[in-house]
Formats: sequence, structure tokens, C-alpha cells
Amino acid sequence: MIIDGKIVSKKIMEDIKERLKNGPKIMVAAIAYKEDKESIVYFNSIKRNAEKAGIGFNLLEIEGKDLIEKINELNDDSSVTGIIVGRPFPPGITNEIVSLALNPDKDIDCVTPHNLGLLNFNINSIAPATPKATIDILEQNGISLKGKNVLVINRSVTVGRPLVNLLLNRDATVTIAHSKTSNMEKMIEDNDIIILAVGKAGYLKSSSIKGKKIIVDVGINVVGDRIVGDFENDAQREDIDYTPVPGGVGSVTSAEILKNALDIVNL
Repeated sequence: MIIDGKIVSKKIMEDIKERLKNGPKIMVAAIAYKEDKESIVYFNSIKRNAEKAGIGFNLLEIEGKDLIEKINELNDDSSVTGIIVGRPFPPGITNEIVSLALNPDKDIDCVTPHNLGLLNFNINSIAPATPKATIDILEQNGISLKGKNVLVINRSVTVGRPLVNLLLNRDATVTIAHSKTSNMEKMIEDNDIIILAVGKAGYLKSSSIKGKKIIVDVGINVVGDRIVGDFENDAQREDIDYTPVPGGVGSVTSAEILKNALDIVNL
């Protein structure tokens, strides 16, 4: 079965529109440095959805050296209710620098230590968009996480680590793996749900998998003129349920950003 993300995204957007009828005015500022073309494309796609929902969205293309100064300016701007920053960052700017510079009350991608820390206490009114999209695409397709063995192949602070907390908060048993992990084949065999965020096209193929699995493919890779994920159903296995790329987790992620933008002003 293909686990469709577009249906989940549509449902989230409809909920946002309904809540905005009598809700607060939302203004999101997205910062991308001019050389980061991928973030600019991504933010423009979110902007289109934001405008359809009635959310203000201002895309700021800046010189990399001006990033922290721009974050500070937006932190102090009372008309801006949410801030998101494109990745990768300019040379000399680290994830830690950006996370500490952002005002947690405007952090709609949940990257600040304060907001990430709340996940440890199962207080997640907002959560990082990609991990939350991963959870929602499963739950809204009727896949319960309670008691499931879940393997997350990613340990980044923006995907793997917060995703582990969200899974634990839903009573899943979680194993996290990464580039230095040995015996990966055995780990894949031993788990019910495999979440891939490797960034390598065809990293996991259905022909190499034993038994029934659920595959959540977070990977986005450009191959020629196509966008593909980390998973390839090369054997056309019918006993593997998986999220497609495109049309899977990525289609839900942009909706989660806008939901966070609404939720954070109501905290």
C-alpha cells in the first residue's frame, strides 16, 4: 500500500483555514541566504499554501553574513509571529548559533533548545515539522505506534532526535541508527516500521527486505530530472506499505510549518 501524504496535508490545511476564521493574525518570516536556492524553492512552496490559508508569509533573501542580525531584527518585530530559517546555513554559522539566536516564542520549526526540550516532557504543542509530518502521516492513515518496534535511520537534531521523542511519547519502542551503525540489515529485519532519512537514492530496496514492513521515506534526492526518496520498491512488494517521494512526508511538512505558525501564537 502507498501511504498518501497529500490527503493528510489537505486535512491539516483545512483545519488551519477553519481555525483562522476567528483566529489571530499570523505573519511568518522565512530567511534564506541568496545562494541557498533549495530553501528558496521550499519556502516559496510554503508561501503559496500560506496565502491560500490567509497566513502572511514574507520570504527574505539575504547575504549569509547578515543572518544573525536579521534574526535579531525579526525577534524584535512585533508584527512577525513566526520565524523559520533555511538550511544549510552560510559558512561560519552553525545550527547551535541559529538555535540560540531565535526567540522560542517565534520558533515555528521547533529548533531552539527550549522548544526541543519540551518534547522530553511530552509537552509538544509544536514539534519540528518533518518529525511531526512523519507521525501524522502514520497516525492519520490508521497506523498505531503503540507497542511497535521502530527503527529511525537518522540522528540529526532536526529529524532523528526529536522524532525519537515523539515516537516514545506514543509508546513505540525505538532504535536509532546512523552512518556508523553496524549490522543494519539485522536491525531492519527486527523492526516493524523503518523511518529513512539518509539522503541517498535507493538506499533501501524492497528486494532486500525480509517480511512485512512499513517504510516512511523522509529522503529527498534529485536524480536527473526526478525527485526520489531513499526507498525503492524495486521488487514491487505488496506486503510493504510505504510513503512515496514525492507525495509523502514532504507534502505534509509544509502544512506542519503553517500549523506550528498558528499553534505558537496560542501557547
